[in-house]
Amino acid sequence: MKWTIHELIRIYNQDNTFEGDIDFSEWIEKTDIIRISTCHVEGDFEIYNNEEFVFFMDIKCTLILPCAITLEEVEYKIDLSVEETLSTVKNEDFHIIEGITIDLLPIIWSNIVLEKPMRVLSKNAYDNYTEENIELEADDEVINAFSNLKNFKN
Repeated sequence: MKWTIHELIRIYNQDNTFEGDIDFSEWIEKTDIIRISTCHVEGDFEIYNNEEFVFFMDIKCTLILPCAITLEEVEYKIDLSVEETLSTVKNEDFHIIEGITIDLLPIIWSNIVLEKPMRVLSKNAYDNYTEENIELEADDEVINAFSNLKNFKN
């Protein structure tokens, strides 16, 4: 999913669609993702004034994440549609194209990470879950650090 700007301009009127499978297994190293399936990406693009490139992508993959309670492996399917704009002109709303190549891999990966939930639960996460309540006894000798402030009045 990497093209030069000139390549995209040349093929734009012939076939502006793209499709491919991406292996992000090396990208999950510093995340809490256990495994990721091959990511299927398909879409098309539009070009405006030869300096603004808009990509419309459908991203599908499956993440294997740890359950927040049992640490069992949980499948989480991702199926999202994304519109990303890249530009050769500096603009806060768009990704800036540095050099002459457009690489969609980091953009696709960032959308997957944004879609990933903070925590997942397995179907039987609460089966063996118990919660213990601890009762604390009131200790009269505990000194409150702010208790002397009541003596000061304005």
